[in-house]
Amino acid sequence: MATSLQQVRTGTAQTDEAPKSLMEMLTSPKTKRGIQSLAGTFLTPERFLRLAVNAISKTPKLLECEPNSVIGALMTAAALGLEPNTVQQQAFLIPYKKSKKLRGQWVDVYECQFQIGYRGFITLAHRSSHIDKIEAEAIHENDTFEHMQGTESFLKYKKALTNRGPLIGAFCYVRLTNGNEMTLVLPLDDIEKIKGKSETLTSLTRAVDEAKDDYSRAKAQKKLDETPWVLWEDDMSAKSVIKKMAKFLPLTPGEAFSSAAQLDADSESGNVIDLSAMADAEKTKAIMSGEEDICAIEHSGEEEEPPVSMNETETARETAPAREQAAYTARSATRHRTPPQNDVNGGFGGLD
Repeated sequence: MATSLQQVRTGTAQTDEAPKSLMEMLTSPKTKRGIQSLAGTFLTPERFLRLAVNAISKTPKLLECEPNSVIGALMTAAALGLEPNTVQQQAFLIPYKKSKKLRGQWVDVYECQFQIGYRGFITLAHRSSHIDKIEAEAIHENDTFEHMQGTESFLKYKKALTNRGPLIGAFCYVRLTNGNEMTLVLPLDDIEKIKGKSETLTSLTRAVDEAKDDYSRAKAQKKLDETPWVLWEDDMSAKSVIKKMAKFLPLTPGEAFSSAAQLDADSESGNVIDLSAMADAEKTKAIMSGEEDICAIEHSGEEEEPPVSMNETETARETAPAREQAAYTARSATRHRTPPQNDVNGGFGGLD
């Protein structure tokens, strides 16, 4: 008998038979044990299960995804302590349509992909025992921005309220709990390189360039205009500099902030994460702790994916989180623990 969302919510689902559907897998003892072992300080297993059910209710297409890919995405969210598909905009479970060759026939299938939002990175940074304050902003031509590195390091930034001009870069400022300060500045050339690794943006840009008629070109352009790098370029630039900053911070090995940055970087570069493998809680733990590498999907034999053009569902892999983040994104997030101190380890200067 199929398990309903209501049965999962009320705990009345029958789990005697081997789980097959997504709902049955959610109520299986194995999944519950896995979530319990991963969810900790920030999410109780009970609350996380309710969030999982609500995420599926809000995005019914997840029910059409390969069940293990959804469970793997949920395990990843639980391990990071991020709420999936909520108004907090921390993380997103996204149904992704693709083609596979099965028994000689190409068929459309859905897999779930996991994406961390801008607010998710800010949340994880706040939780780090090493970080006292973090700010990230996109820089435009008419903003006031000055910075210098070295023995007389400093950073000054003031956003222009009107006529900001084109994007020219982004920065991330961090004050550590020991009082040291670090700043990372990404010039526009570096942002463009990061943007160029977006699989969706690249595919849709090519579709516009290679369109054979006005109708096809207009359709492709409409999809391109709805991608995050077009709609929310400032947010994506700020997110990019935060992820790059994570590589330079003195974080504890396996800390959620650095693990999240690596997960997101792999996903954006087109190295699609094999979330089905992460349905195993022990595997997820090992990856998050840095003991194992992130699993990437390897296509071979009958499972090989053909080169297909982007469709609405594939585009939604990136556009859905971007739309949802718009209403809730806070460009600068601050948490104070100690007053600013002079940089004693040769870091970058403070933010004025």
